[in-house]
Amino acid sequence: MAINMSITKLDFAAPFFKVEYLENEEKYFNKGKSLVFNFSIAEDEYIFVKTIPIYPLKGTIVENVAITQVKHALVVKNYDRDTDKPEFWASIKAAWPTLFSISGFERHKGIPYYKSPQVTVGGNRRINFCYAEPMSPSGRHQIHVPDFDEVHAQILGFGKMQKFTENDDATFYQEVIMAPGIVHDKFYDKTGYYPWHQYHSITDCIYMPIEIDR
Repeated sequence: MAINMSITKLDFAAPFFKVEYLENEEKYFNKGKSLVFNFSIAEDEYIFVKTIPIYPLKGTIVENVAITQVKHALVVKNYDRDTDKPEFWASIKAAWPTLFSISGFERHKGIPYYKSPQVTVGGNRRINFCYAEPMSPSGRHQIHVPDFDEVHAQILGFGKMQKFTENDDATFYQEVIMAPGIVHDKFYDKTGYYPWHQYHSITDCIYMPIEIDR
């Protein structure tokens, strides 16, 4: 029985980023330096770079190599090609609306975060890119509306994911540093419970929330 293969070009982050979504690709050769994220949710669906696996909901940087046994993957091609242009960050800031204008959440008011359009891939995974100016917190939160599982992937620059016991900076207890290609481990447990948490930029940066319907 033949398996349908597809490579879909996504324009949600255009013209700043070239993004492709792959499904059921036995072999995909990547020429330029790109980010590859395994978008499979099943624990046994690995992507391989030569003989080394990329685990589900994890990522890496590749160049001039084939990735194989792809069930679901997102590729951000030549992801850092424009970062040396002085107008790069300013152009993104002018093109994308603020996070607060989209969410209306009080915790987003006044923070310098800018959000691309959101798209759905793989049936139940929603993604977008967020630009954050240096040293900016996203705002502590524990509940997601609507209810979904979420991890974050770093695209450009550096940031950190932080955990808190309560909705108070003084209760901080864990931090995960984020660099391009990094997807942090799941913060949620099998019941969908989250601790208080937030993303916090270190430099000018782009990160990608990955929302997964249960």
